[in-house]
Amino acid sequence: MTEAHLERDTVALFTPIPNGKVLAAVCAVNGIRGTVLETSAGAFAVLDDTSDGSTDTAGEVISAFVKQQPILAMERRAGQITVHRWLAGVKGASLPPGLALDQAPGVIVTLMSGTQTIDELALTHPDKVFTAQMGRLKAFRELRSLAKVAKKQAGA
Repeated sequence: MTEAHLERDTVALFTPIPNGKVLAAVCAVNGIRGTVLETSAGAFAVLDDTSDGSTDTAGEVISAFVKQQPILAMERRAGQITVHRWLAGVKGASLPPGLALDQAPGVIVTLMSGTQTIDELALTHPDKVFTAQMGRLKAFRELRSLAKVAKKQAGA
């Protein structure tokens, strides 16, 4: 079964956004479809579109949203992992995969190494997985709702 996982391309973004719902909504508002996994180190979006260039498009959009902190755009193609740093909408240097994944949560290493798929991880972490499959209007409403909750929590 692991060999089949390795044959599948995986395109993902690792962000400092602590809330998986927020990242899922930001992705959906920008037309980026995928599945978001919330981890202790930030939210991780696995993109549905694995075509060439999809990582750069998503990296540019999401890093422009995050602005002040870098994100990592990761690809696994034909078993080879590549990682690029993005900051404020600008693609940065390529990072050695071992270095980039060294401090990453285990679920990210598992996914990027091809040991498990995002669907398999969703089964074992159902409360930490969110979809970026909603329409733009619904995603915008979700972001507005999440912002209201955050504002209330900050004021309490």
